[in-house]
Amino acid sequence: HSQSEELGAALRSYRRRGEGASSRSGGAQAQPQKWRPPRTHLHAELVRKRKDPKPSPKVEVEAALRALQAGDEAAVEALMRREGEEPVAEEWQQRYRDGARAYWDQFYREKTLNFFKDRHYLREEFSELMPQEVLSDPKRWVDKLEISSEGPPASREAVLKAMKGRTVLLELGCAVGNGLIPMLRANPELFGLACDLSVEAVRLLQSKEEYGCGRCLAFPCDITKAAPEQPSDEHRGLEAEVPEGCVNFATLLFVLSAIDPAQYVSTLARIRSRMRPGGVVLVRDYGRGDLAQLRFGAGHWLGGDTYVRGDGTLAVFFTDTGLAADFEAAGFETLSCEYRRTKVENRGTGVVMPRVWVQGRFRNPGS
Repeated sequence: HSQSEELGAALRSYRRRGEGASSRSGGAQAQPQKWRPPRTHLHAELVRKRKDPKPSPKVEVEAALRALQAGDEAAVEALMRREGEEPVAEEWQQRYRDGARAYWDQFYREKTLNFFKDRHYLREEFSELMPQEVLSDPKRWVDKLEISSEGPPASREAVLKAMKGRTVLLELGCAVGNGLIPMLRANPELFGLACDLSVEAVRLLQSKEEYGCGRCLAFPCDITKAAPEQPSDEHRGLEAEVPEGCVNFATLLFVLSAIDPAQYVSTLARIRSRMRPGGVVLVRDYGRGDLAQLRFGAGHWLGGDTYVRGDGTLAVFFTDTGLAADFEAAGFETLSCEYRRTKVENRGTGVVMPRVWVQGRFRNPGS
């Protein structure tokens, strides 16, 4: 069957289940529906991997990496061009774009807080966020956050009061706070606003004891949409929660790669409206040619350098010039944008594997 037929069959199946549930209820009070993980066109592959989690051999990838190790980049470029491969059907691509919230909620439902590691490396990578005592010794121990008797600010007035005299950090795509919390620990003068598309992620962050420090506020938000277009009543727009022109620094850590590239410029313009004149957005994300891109097999490619993972979440891989162009189109100035590269060796096979990230700083020039 074609992917279009599979999508149609899945939708008909969902409708039948809904009709069956309605007829069985007989007018009785509706029971809360059991959470059903969102389906992907790779559902069968995902089931197989869960039953047999051993990685499948990727002969072409290993051969390309050995060629790269010998100085020949042509085989890796050929992998990324996906010659002879058809992109995922447009119906499914649209579903992944429109239904991103459900896929990310499922991701966080399947994880625990211990799965996520604190991003202590941000002290060195984004040194402008750190006080002098941390800059002189970035690996120094810092104490956990003290809990405030008042807890997180509960009103716009309380937020403005908590911000007063502090450097305001906006973490976009905060996940469960493994970037936000370590930065607040290291710099007592920071106030953090944090948001994520996933309601589940924000709940996990709010469940952390240190969230009660009184120096941060987290809320669900789809940063690609204006306040009236948010996907649920729980979601709140950036315009509603972040006062205009109040943010000194914003971070986008592996966030843009999870968003449809067609939405980059409008999303970045929305972020810029929250920045102070001279405010800086700090970015770190996947670079084109990263090992994660090379490992994608058939059935994951959406076109260009955009892919879908087995769980339905997007993965976009950037060039330094492409990332800078998106920010400049949204009105930012590029302070720096460069690749960060490292190599990882598979001791079993001796294959050296490239890790590639793009890291940039982009300034709001103001009016």
